[in-house]
Amino acid sequence: MEKKAESTAEHQTNAGRTGAARRATNYKRPAAFANFLPDDMEDLEPFSLEMLEVSPVVLANGYTKSNGSPSHQAAPRAANVPKPLIADTSVLEYTGPGQTVEPDQTVLRPEQAEALLTISALLNSDLNPGRVLGDMLKALRALFHADRAAVFLRQSLPVSDPPDQTENAPDNTAVGSIMCAAALGLSQSYIKQVISFYETKEFRRLQKIRQPVFVSDAQNEQSLNGVRELNRREGFQTMLTLPLLHREVLGGLLVLYHDQKHNYAPQEVKLLTVFANQAALAISNARLYQETLRREREADLLAQASRAFNSSLKLREVLNEVVRAATSILGNTALVFILREGSDQAHPVAYYSKSGAADSDPANKIPSPVRTQPPVRLGEGAIGKTIQTGVPFFICSLKDMQHAAPFLRPQDNVQSLLCVPLKMRGRAIGALLSYTLPEQADPKSSRAVRERQLTLAQALADRAAVAIENARLYEAEKREQQVKDEFLSFVAHELRTPLTSIKGYNHLLAKKLQTPGSQFQTDPQAYLKGLQHYSEVMESQSERLYQLIQDLSSIGRIESGRLEIDLRTINLVELVRATVATFETELKLAQSPYPSHQINLRITRPTITAQLDSNAVGRALRSLLSNAVKFSPKGSEIAVRLTQINAEAVLTVQDGGIGIPLQDQEQIFERFYKASSQSGRANGLGLGLYIARNLVKAQGGQIHVRSEEGVGSTFIVTFPLPAKEPKS
Repeated sequence: MEKKAESTAEHQTNAGRTGAARRATNYKRPAAFANFLPDDMEDLEPFSLEMLEVSPVVLANGYTKSNGSPSHQAAPRAANVPKPLIADTSVLEYTGPGQTVEPDQTVLRPEQAEALLTISALLNSDLNPGRVLGDMLKALRALFHADRAAVFLRQSLPVSDPPDQTENAPDNTAVGSIMCAAALGLSQSYIKQVISFYETKEFRRLQKIRQPVFVSDAQNEQSLNGVRELNRREGFQTMLTLPLLHREVLGGLLVLYHDQKHNYAPQEVKLLTVFANQAALAISNARLYQETLRREREADLLAQASRAFNSSLKLREVLNEVVRAATSILGNTALVFILREGSDQAHPVAYYSKSGAADSDPANKIPSPVRTQPPVRLGEGAIGKTIQTGVPFFICSLKDMQHAAPFLRPQDNVQSLLCVPLKMRGRAIGALLSYTLPEQADPKSSRAVRERQLTLAQALADRAAVAIENARLYEAEKREQQVKDEFLSFVAHELRTPLTSIKGYNHLLAKKLQTPGSQFQTDPQAYLKGLQHYSEVMESQSERLYQLIQDLSSIGRIESGRLEIDLRTINLVELVRATVATFETELKLAQSPYPSHQINLRITRPTITAQLDSNAVGRALRSLLSNAVKFSPKGSEIAVRLTQINAEAVLTVQDGGIGIPLQDQEQIFERFYKASSQSGRANGLGLGLYIARNLVKAQGGQIHVRSEEGVGSTFIVTFPLPAKEPKS
């Protein structure tokens, strides 16, 4: 008979496990928990019956509950058995003097054992507790005759150990967002409002207590101020709240509700506590596993983005890949600002949006900030400060977003905006913006989620910055090589022109000298004058050739910082007169027989004394005059003015030529640079103004330009003058 009984018990146990596993397999994850946990997690430690050994417990009113044996003596409470906090002594079933409390059955009842095995099987039959929480609630509700049940979880847990959680210790820890992971029999309106109650008040109190809390009258209990009326409308009387603890941190709550008065024996509370601890462990492990999966997924996305970024060295293609990757990994819209070299302004250069609003009716279409947003000055506004300081931001307030990014419109309904710097070797090169439009908005995202987004965005921006900088360097090198090729071509052309002229006139001169002919006999003066002309032309072209060689040699000295300046006291008036006269003579010879430019020189003072290098000043003035001749019509006037204003000598060269576009005026003094309006209009190496600027700056002077397209340009050079000695 004993063997038969054992066989029957074993069969029942196996049947219970099989049924639990079958229910776990067919269980559908609750919608509210669908995206909380991953599909896989580590194996959990299974339950054991030894975990539920019940020791006699002394109750709060002095009555003793035994393990079912009348002769068993009362024993002190075990240290590891949580004592439920009782809000009303009626739970002890004490009804008045003369009445006794019936001893509770402390032996594990068959249905409790079956429930234990069922719930243990549920928690161990699937690697994802999200699928079994619902079945666990059903089993607990049936076992303890509850009418409703729910599990509430914090969306994020602190990483560090919890602070002092004694009753009198202040609790400044933010609870964060609470979610309902599974629920049975509760209305959505109740769940929504009780979550708010937990977030604002109750969760902090329960974190300090960290023990089961039983409320016998949930509709009138003072500690539930704020939800008592809500409990009345929901219709339950009693509730038992069990903490889900992980490393002494309250990660969630398991709550059972009863419509009528209900009592819990200590061993039932202990049984429920074991269930809660097992569930907390499963959820904690799942969260750790989820974090591992999330990091692996992010690492994979970042690796894919890096491969896409480095698939091309064309800057435009790289920028397009950056904004597309940002919309796949971060928000659904992305924008890149790039800081231009030598400028304090960051320009919007790439934009992409996956939002449906971007492809809707033109009247509602979101305009591209690349076309509408002006440059952002370094250090100004939220974006400019992020570029300057390297500090990212994440904002969800509509007012703050519109202040940070004025191109965002209220009708766009942007939910969040983050901005991270693009940095390369500690140097800011721009910023990456990502913002979320309504299609993917999550306005309740927790602070931890926002911090993870910022970390992920910065990791993406760091990879993007490397790719962008590499593309910029590649294109700069490509442009440099192209400029060098053009430079060599220009040098060959510029050198060939005077050499050809010299060679041609030398041939004519040799021919005339070999065969003087009748002209020498009839008019020797005209003959000699013609020879002199050939000589002057060759001299002029030789001077031009010499200046080209001087310019080429000056580049190396300027770049290496070896430009030699010999400062002496000179009369600037005489130097300017002599330089203009020589240039005008050479110009007439070069342009003959065509009409030559007219140089109008005006000097307001007879003498202007300065400490300057006469050769350097003369070369700078010749460069400005040559530039004026090249880009103004033949026969037009070039005005040269020299005056003194306060302690400065001011020299201006004005022409009536094609002018310089505004966007080119800052770069016109760079080497090899030619303005867009000058393309195909004149020959030259693009070195004259570059050399002129360096020669002027080496003497303490300044040079700048004022120009208007179609009107002409005026180059202004200023030199400091020595202070006058006081009269004795």
